[in-house]
Amino acid sequence: MNRWWILFLLLGSGTAHSAVSYTREVLPIFKKSCLSCHRPGKEKGGLDLTSYAAIVKGGKHGDLLSLKDPRHSVLLEQITGPKPAMPKDDDPLTPAEIHIVKTWLLAGAPDDTPKPSQLPPQPAIYSAPPVLRAIAFSPDGRWLAVGGQREVLLLDSTNQAAGPRLVGEATRIESFEFSPDGHQLAVAASSPGRSGEVQIWEIPSATPRHVYQVAHDSAYGIHWSPDGTRVALGVADKTARVLRVADGKELVRFDQHSDWVWGAVFVKDGTQIVTASRDRSMKLVDAATGALIDVLNRDTEPIVCLAKHPKENWVVFGSEVRPRLYKAEAKPDNINPDRDPNAIREFEHFDRGVTAVAFSPDGKFLATSGNPPGEVRVHAVENGQRKVTLRGHQGAVFALAFTPDGSRLATAGFEGRIRIFDWARERMITNLIPVTITPLSVKNPG
Repeated sequence: MNRWWILFLLLGSGTAHSAVSYTREVLPIFKKSCLSCHRPGKEKGGLDLTSYAAIVKGGKHGDLLSLKDPRHSVLLEQITGPKPAMPKDDDPLTPAEIHIVKTWLLAGAPDDTPKPSQLPPQPAIYSAPPVLRAIAFSPDGRWLAVGGQREVLLLDSTNQAAGPRLVGEATRIESFEFSPDGHQLAVAASSPGRSGEVQIWEIPSATPRHVYQVAHDSAYGIHWSPDGTRVALGVADKTARVLRVADGKELVRFDQHSDWVWGAVFVKDGTQIVTASRDRSMKLVDAATGALIDVLNRDTEPIVCLAKHPKENWVVFGSEVRPRLYKAEAKPDNINPDRDPNAIREFEHFDRGVTAVAFSPDGKFLATSGNPPGEVRVHAVENGQRKVTLRGHQGAVFALAFTPDGSRLATAGFEGRIRIFDWARERMITNLIPVTITPLSVKNPG
């Protein structure tokens, strides 16, 4: 049967319409096909389709919905016909998707968006150790921050005693960093596929200062500017952002990557950022205008993690093969395209890729972890020589952090344990699960 005849049947006469959920059925269609052009920060035609309220508001050309005469709603006109106007430059909606949207409109376009909870988010109850994706020491060495489920836990770094719990709404803690003065913690948190947010917490009061919704997908790799007024981060929607901390204003949105951006770091005294993407490239970007300055590296393999050298204008990335150290500066003109002039050094490869990289505070050492899992290496930055190998981890290591004096190295990952090493002596001094485990209750079968 001809496709458009099927569409006619779906959109044809008939007044009985089964209930269609805006949240569960209509919004996912918009997310798949429409939000690349109609979302905050990229509102083509002044139209935002990310929420019910924004859809009802319409765009520059008037109302999108006509609830008095749903069959003539602009929304329906735009997505139907032999050559639908929308989605522009993309596949049209399927007949089944159009049927869902029309059925919803004919029912009065009901809104079933869940009401925001009036209760503050509650700390997680752990029945098993959580996967630990991020750890960091405060600049004064007092706190060890650990990413749990929906929360960042602060531990006393001397005895690992439990401290404040920084609980948010997002389901995953992806990364965080203490501000240069140590008085705030910036968190990149995500509800994958739904939202990415930046949380700013006061330390040590654990008071939430700001929560900024920055994207409709996961946020990664957050980094403070040297003056503590901005943060940079990467997003799974192929963008990097720079936000002003005081009010969340988006100062830069860089969208010249073709795959997830795992992170962004400030370089050159905060005037530029380096972005790192799964598309194999690191890009140097003007932190004020968002203009591309240069591509720093020759594309060799997908990048998965990024770190800024604490002293030099250098960055290191971990890839699906090995860590590589680069100068963060524009390349010379008229170079041989086969050269990689910003490359300083590469470090030992991992058979199946790198999972984390971290510099010591003095910049003399680089800690790396990767696959096969369970091994952490510390290298001398000046020559790439491996100094020590730290073993004993069960599963992948996703996070590495040196103490402010550089004498200790904390590791964490899949198994949900934190290990702290006197790394120069290859001696583990701490091995703990940072949360209280509450076993699931077992019901009496009788």
